[in-house]
Amino acid sequence: MLIEICEQGADYTLKVEKKGLNALDVSINKSEMAVAFGGGIPMLLRGIATAVSWARDGVEKKSVSETPIFDLNGVMVDMSRNAVMTVETVKFVLRKMALMGLNSFMLYTEDVYEIKGRPYFGHMRGRYTRQELLELDRYALSFGIELIPCIQTLGHLETHLGWNAANPYKDGRTTLLVGADETYDLIEDMIRTVSECFTSKRVHIGMDETYDLGTGRYLTLNGYRPQRELFMEHLIRVNEIVKKYGLRPMMWSDMMMQFVTVPGSKCDFGYSVENQYSEEMKRHIPKGLDQVFWNYDFTEESFFTQNIENHRKYLGTEPIFAGGIWTWSGYGPLYSKLEESTLPALEACRKAGVKEVIATLWHNGAECSRIAAIAGLAFYADYAYKGGYDRESVKDCFRFATGESYDSFSMLEEVEHPDGGNNTLARALLYNDPMLAFADKNLEGVEYREYYKKLTRKLSALSVGDEYAPAFDVSVKLSALLESKADYSMRLKQAYDDKDTDKLEALAEECDVIIEKIRALKLSHKNSWMKYNKPFGWEVFDIRYGGIISRFETCKDRILAYVSQEVDSLPELEEQRLRIDCSENPNTALAGHMLWRRYPTYSTASIL
Repeated sequence: MLIEICEQGADYTLKVEKKGLNALDVSINKSEMAVAFGGGIPMLLRGIATAVSWARDGVEKKSVSETPIFDLNGVMVDMSRNAVMTVETVKFVLRKMALMGLNSFMLYTEDVYEIKGRPYFGHMRGRYTRQELLELDRYALSFGIELIPCIQTLGHLETHLGWNAANPYKDGRTTLLVGADETYDLIEDMIRTVSECFTSKRVHIGMDETYDLGTGRYLTLNGYRPQRELFMEHLIRVNEIVKKYGLRPMMWSDMMMQFVTVPGSKCDFGYSVENQYSEEMKRHIPKGLDQVFWNYDFTEESFFTQNIENHRKYLGTEPIFAGGIWTWSGYGPLYSKLEESTLPALEACRKAGVKEVIATLWHNGAECSRIAAIAGLAFYADYAYKGGYDRESVKDCFRFATGESYDSFSMLEEVEHPDGGNNTLARALLYNDPMLAFADKNLEGVEYREYYKKLTRKLSALSVGDEYAPAFDVSVKLSALLESKADYSMRLKQAYDDKDTDKLEALAEECDVIIEKIRALKLSHKNSWMKYNKPFGWEVFDIRYGGIISRFETCKDRILAYVSQEVDSLPELEEQRLRIDCSENPNTALAGHMLWRRYPTYSTASIL
């Protein structure tokens, strides 16, 4: 095979050899490149990407041998919380994954896939049609990537259960009604659909975080039963349906680990290493049901080691591990959290012989572009092929697959950390109301304007390819807005308390500047959204940004009414500012209080 490296103006010959061992050998010697591989197509493409990148870098002689330590290594991408990637965006991610050497892609779809005869399932949510799923499945297979359906068969179905059409099988806000025939008719339709649209014989059936199980209509209709009994009854029936269609199920293991926890343990968190567990439940778990151990927060290797052992001992299964590429905490992907939590997890998996790992890309609100987090995939890919962590090697893996800088992508996190800590503050600073200012007391004491001025310059100077530029521009526009808005409500309250009418008049005029910056951010975010996602779900941001603009229009009117003595006071600014976490400790971490679900409690401009 002849390959032309245009940047060098030179031709290279590429020799490809298929061998029996599950290993990859890559070499370059002047104008000759060679790739010998024993795995699937992603291994071949990783080898080619490596050799070609060496040639582009002017490397004359080099070789590397790699043996991946994981059999399944890939990504699960959340499509269910407003932002549904277009078919073309998924294909783009699949190509980059293949060049890194990753071999699986889980399409997480709660209700965003078409089911025949159920028009309200995913209605107006950007659901994938059967034709789109078939197209993606064929495309993934062409790169040797297994496209695996990842659905929900008990909880996390609140968007669908909001329709009256779902009443016959609705228990609570998020959970299906265990025991109802209509429930299992729906689940059979789910399983039949994915069996027809995906080549993979594996299916992820969800089953996580079903905390309201049996507490809604089930309780009214049937009376109280322990959740453990209900869960296992349902799981057995779902497993029978899955097996009927010849599929191999997997599920999130958090609820199972809670159910094997001995009552009276110190912690009700099923993965806690402080808990005591019982082996009594193990014999009731259906055979051949894989358990996915997920965790994104812990940083001690011992935590992961212990939980891997617990899965084997108390659930009787070889666990699949799922870590997180942090895209759910705000506008910026948290690469520092990815590295902090994933390295000890993968180290534990390697030492314990776990063979299947997944990087999850949840977005929980969709402010953060998943394209901005794509560099996180290189962390998982390179660890597997190198059998350990080397930061420079991770950077090379990403650059070889995309032509982009890992450091540029990791810089996007800085929009979240004006305080220099681990708090993720961009959402709070953006959505914080200019007059009611619920978050002010938590956010005070930071020099925001200078921080964001410097950051805007840094982000604006980054150079990335056209495929990624829209995602980066959102961070630029957000940083520019926060130069003005981040401390606006604090400055306004201070000027009002000081009765400084000159400052108040200036703050009234500044509202116009902030409104224009909000409009610039909204336009940038919309352009990014429409490039990567289906249009459904953007309406939420139209309302969010529109609400912030409207509040600043009102803010300006209220200030001017006060300085012109049209009104005697501004009651909104008379109120004392309180901490939103209700804590008297100024050092309390804010992370748990800045999550997407909590914004409506203190931000009049935020909706889910």
